[in-house]
Amino acid sequence: MLSPKYQYKRLLQFYETDAMGIIHHANYILLMEEARLQFLRKLHGDSGGNILGEVNYPLVSCHVDYKVALQFNEELKVDYQVSTLGAKLVFDYTLWTKSVDKPAAFGKTVHVAFDMAKSRAIRLPTYVTDFLKKEGNA
Repeated sequence: MLSPKYQYKRLLQFYETDAMGIIHHANYILLMEEARLQFLRKLHGDSGGNILGEVNYPLVSCHVDYKVALQFNEELKVDYQVSTLGAKLVFDYTLWTKSVDKPAAFGKTVHVAFDMAKSRAIRLPTYVTDFLKKEGNA
């Protein structure tokens, strides 16, 4: 099931670089997490409150294919799609910069819905699937 494409942008920072002067490979995962948090803010509204609430979405799988090194002080653009796979929430990411006309990396994360009060995995809440349908994921 395909979903709408979302986009997250920000400037890459010096503290994210490694000894070679490029963005450290581990930071790609953090950049994908920032994009994912943007989606949760859209899902729960930008009220400034707790975007996680009673249900969290812990990571169960993460994969990154590195293509081109990201550089300090470049504007990063993360295009991502959100879909469901059974009871899982799946994010597919493409990371870009303006200086290279091809993707810098591709990533994928898989999450389960987790009821914090009951300390167990649950089905995706209907408000999540309804939101995805409303956004064009039908």
